[in-house]
Amino acid sequence: MSFTLNYKRYITDWFGKGELLCISTFFALAFMLSPAAVRAQNSCDQSILLPEAEKRYATGNFDELLAALIPCIDNGFNENGKVQAYKILVNTYLALDSVSKATDVINKILIINPQFEPDFSASDQFKTLVQDMKDLQEKILEITSVSKKAENLLQVPATVMVLTEKDIVQRGYQSLEQMLHDLPGFDIAKGNGPGYSYFYQRGYRAVSNDRILLLIDGVEENDLVSNNIPISRQYPIADVARVEVIYGPASTLYGANAFSGVINVITKNYLKNTGTNKKLSFTGQTRGGTWNTRYLDGILTGKTKDVAVSVIGRYFRSDEMDLSRNYDTWNYDPRTPDQYNGVLDIQGQAANNYLISSGLATKFPNSNLYTVDRAASGEATAIRLTPEGREKAAELDNQGVFASMVTGEPVQFDNQTSDFFVRVKVEFKELTLSGYSWKTNEGATPWYTNKSRLSAPDHSRWITANNAFSSIYNKTFSERFQVLNITSFKIHEIEGGTNLASYAGYYNKSYSILDLANSRMPSTSTQYFYRYSNQLRNELRYFLTASPRFEISGGVEIRASYIQGDYIRSSLAYPDETGYLGDSILGGNNYRSYDLGLYSQATYRPVSYLKLVGGLRLDNNRIRNLGGYGTVLNPRLAAIYIKGKYIFKAIYATAFKDASNLQKYGTAPDRQLNNPRLQPERVQNVEVSANVKVNKDLMFSAVAYRAAYSNVIGTARVQLPDGSTTSQFQPLGRQLIYGVQGEGSYKINNLSLWGNFTFTNPTDLETNQRISDIADFQFNLGGNYQITEKLGANLTANFVGARKTGIGTFGSNNPITRFDPSLILNSTITYQNIVRGISLQLTVNNIADTEYFFPGVRSADGTTFASRFPQERRYVSVGVLFNLE
Repeated sequence: MSFTLNYKRYITDWFGKGELLCISTFFALAFMLSPAAVRAQNSCDQSILLPEAEKRYATGNFDELLAALIPCIDNGFNENGKVQAYKILVNTYLALDSVSKATDVINKILIINPQFEPDFSASDQFKTLVQDMKDLQEKILEITSVSKKAENLLQVPATVMVLTEKDIVQRGYQSLEQMLHDLPGFDIAKGNGPGYSYFYQRGYRAVSNDRILLLIDGVEENDLVSNNIPISRQYPIADVARVEVIYGPASTLYGANAFSGVINVITKNYLKNTGTNKKLSFTGQTRGGTWNTRYLDGILTGKTKDVAVSVIGRYFRSDEMDLSRNYDTWNYDPRTPDQYNGVLDIQGQAANNYLISSGLATKFPNSNLYTVDRAASGEATAIRLTPEGREKAAELDNQGVFASMVTGEPVQFDNQTSDFFVRVKVEFKELTLSGYSWKTNEGATPWYTNKSRLSAPDHSRWITANNAFSSIYNKTFSERFQVLNITSFKIHEIEGGTNLASYAGYYNKSYSILDLANSRMPSTSTQYFYRYSNQLRNELRYFLTASPRFEISGGVEIRASYIQGDYIRSSLAYPDETGYLGDSILGGNNYRSYDLGLYSQATYRPVSYLKLVGGLRLDNNRIRNLGGYGTVLNPRLAAIYIKGKYIFKAIYATAFKDASNLQKYGTAPDRQLNNPRLQPERVQNVEVSANVKVNKDLMFSAVAYRAAYSNVIGTARVQLPDGSTTSQFQPLGRQLIYGVQGEGSYKINNLSLWGNFTFTNPTDLETNQRISDIADFQFNLGGNYQITEKLGANLTANFVGARKTGIGTFGSNNPITRFDPSLILNSTITYQNIVRGISLQLTVNNIADTEYFFPGVRSADGTTFASRFPQERRYVSVGVLFNLE
């Protein structure tokens, strides 16, 4: 009795009475959809029919077998039962010398389970037909990201794109970020700064990659403080089996931050099909290319029948493209006098005000550094630097900044990258243990202009480190019931070597004409940053096939987090030992948060060609004792109509994006006011789609969507008590985004073609303006031609239409108002097995050496943040691919 009372009090303390009512309703609905409430009546009992069919096959009663089995497969069997029945049919048709019918049945097996393998005892003809069909049906894939269980790609209740290992190798991808350029629905702003690349999915522009969820084998990678996806070049490509991209809200299963989509990276399973003998293998690649770029990644695996141990690693290094050669924004050479034309000049009434307030004319009445234009009334209308003034400004800036040193390092453009990743994975039959550590040490300079930040070796660096341990336990109790448990512990850091260097001088207007007359010497400074957070997360899922027509899955997810708010800052390295917080924060700078998620999804097939899906998730969040967003509910409904070669989908889904700790508690020089009570953003999304599989070689699909966003968080200018202004994260209003995207593929002989397109129309409803930096139209085309058995060539084309930004749009202060369209061609040539297990690959990106630009991130004002990012010119690399066993 005491335990019961304490338990009730604990639950009440956690949720409150109102939330308890929501939970009770949630579980009541789950129970009504449970097998206890659903009693499917079916005369076709697979537990009886399958053994009988086996007996008839063994005795050669093929006609009786076919007559009894075929009518029941679609009306009374679950998916596992169908596979068993189809296996019997394949053997029967082969015994009757009907290879064409056997092939048709194998096709049905692969639609249910694309990874199907015949039993060891199956005939060689059966095994050959299965492999042949797999080769012909590369586009029929099994994915796990949508419902958190294996499903056929074409029938999942979401819009999904998949890149396979074969795609990755043929197209010569060298990073996860590169893959996004070939997918529909992504507007990319690659700036090589503290965030290597920003990508806005389905037209939603944000201040970071925090509206998309990135998973590695189901473990979330988003930064614990900012929710940002730290995607750069650190992830090993050789370890990727496939990448599954969900478009649209996915909070029903994933909770917060699966707002505009999910990217799930599935790594390779090294235990599968290991055989009985001990085996040692190495798979990997090494490359060298333009800008002194080089990397090595690979997997060393030792395995037996029951266990596989893999060591996975990657090291990436590059000097990156030198932006200082062609672009003044990042040129840190000594200043020349002509570069000060108009820099310190003051016009209009401001000139007269400055002259009076500064006392410039009184203190330096005969200075040859400036001239004053006056009106007939005698008031000053302009103050201008003379040639002598410009020369002196350049001289002082060079002595103090541009021809100087920053703590012993010369001022110069520096954007060197050094990233690494290491992981140990141990796979048992039902349990996988994994531990990994990665670090990205990259230049921050390209994000900013030479008027706001300095660049020097080891200065203006951004160093991110993630460490994680996870265990995945997957237990199949029967063909009807399965459980999966994922436990992970993560540590996310911005390491203490992270810093931004800056200066106060004349070129960036930190100093005035009066300072120039006083010969004030410019100065440099470096601020170091540190941030540490951790999280323990456990998720228990279940999958239950209640009847051949009804399936239900669900789970419970618990998170306990210790997340930092603002950065710890210092003028010295390692701020965790030398740093400080700008202001006193009540309760300290670290926030305990607790999250509980309960979710369930049911699938019902009233008839064989119709699939109905309904899901609901409840999330509760508490920060410390009094904070947090409370309780949020998110439903998902889908109807999938399957008729022959046509598949139609209608989907309704909602999601929420919790404001990050960085948005609630963090500050910056241009954002001095936090906002602890920010509430989640919300979205309602409706989409319809059609997929047509004309034949095994030709298929295409299209989807139209409408997403309505509310409580949208962005930065706004607010006034401080002293009268000055700063920016602050606030809920700025509502947005409406609709669009169309599609894809298609075609294969003929040795040629495989693919393509996709995107049309996007994003509008901010509060200002009735177009959201900045989003192209109306994009398309990607690609083809792979297998010239010989070993030699293949791949060509892709990425077209991005004109982008509107700046004045007249919402979300950017960019002085540029339009970015021209771009068409970029990339190619890869692969010679497989030049020596057994070793292949060569030549990759040329931006074949035509086209100069093109992506819009800047955040405000992109051209003063603090660069207004545009020059993209990589022609990049050539040569790689060696290993597959050694």
